[in-house]
Amino acid sequence: MTALAGAGLALLVGCSEDSPPPPVEFGAAKPAGDRLGLTPPAGASLPLAQWPDGCKLLTDAEVTAILPQAENVEREPVKVTILNFDPLSEAAPGTTGDVPSGGCKFTFDLPGNSGGASSATVTVTALADASLTAQKYDEDKQDDSSEKGFKDLNSSWGAESCYLFEGPIGAEITCRQGPYVFELDGSSHAEGLAPNPGPDAKPSENLAAAAKREQVWTDKVLSQVARTVAARMS
Repeated sequence: MTALAGAGLALLVGCSEDSPPPPVEFGAAKPAGDRLGLTPPAGASLPLAQWPDGCKLLTDAEVTAILPQAENVEREPVKVTILNFDPLSEAAPGTTGDVPSGGCKFTFDLPGNSGGASSATVTVTALADASLTAQKYDEDKQDDSSEKGFKDLNSSWGAESCYLFEGPIGAEITCRQGPYVFELDGSSHAEGLAPNPGPDAKPSENLAAAAKREQVWTDKVLSQVARTVAARMS
């Protein structure tokens, strides 16, 4: 009986090692951080020295509210280069140039996808009087509307307005919230996002699975990141 029990235990252990990771669980935006509270001068841009630190736009708690299984959240600053809204006029001192942490790439682990291979990047691309950012956003939106895969999200993602277009490596999202314009992207290779087609899958099946993962990531994760960030900017 002891030998049989031992064999049975070994079989169970072997099965557990080969079992797939659990499905990825999704939560919802729960903005918890302080509001940014930045007010640019009327008709002008906010000096770059006053811009927010992109890596403080999402707290660990806000990440795990969206993805309860996320672990080992890390942050990598993303440099942003800001140009003058009107290239024919002289910019106010300190309102153009590089912002070393104007954006941030948030990486984390999910079941079956360790090593920070899941990510969401938030980048503030404009911070000025709302009339200026509205004009810039509308112009960019008009230009991007001719891109394949363009989709106008309006206010459905929690910001005043957002749009996206599906690129070859995932969705790129642009949003406007008052004096802010910000962009989002990200991806994950977690197996639990979409069914794995298996080792004998055709290339078309692998491509379809990858597209499904990107779609789920956009709909379930990036949309909630937008809601969280927009709330902090309100």
